Amino acid sequence: MAEEKEYEDKTFTLSAAQYKKYDEWRKEKNKKDGEVYVGAIGGAYTFCFTPTGLGDMVVVKCADGTQLDLTEYEYW
Repeated sequence: MAEEKEYEDKTFTLSAAQYKKYDEWRKEKNKKDGEVYVGAIGGAYTFCFTPTGLGDMVVVKCADGTQLDLTEYEYW
């Protein structure tokens, strides 16, 4: 008999439009302030996904304290 999982796997993705918005924001930040240094392993950007009953909220947080909301509210 198969072992029962205590959780359900969930994969979060970005749409092409969300990735483009993130990439433009990151490049503009780098042009203005230079690359954010966070050590040898990187990790300057954290993607936060919050599932709701209407859709997933998506926020990118930079190690310098700035953040970008990528949520596609128009699809809610």
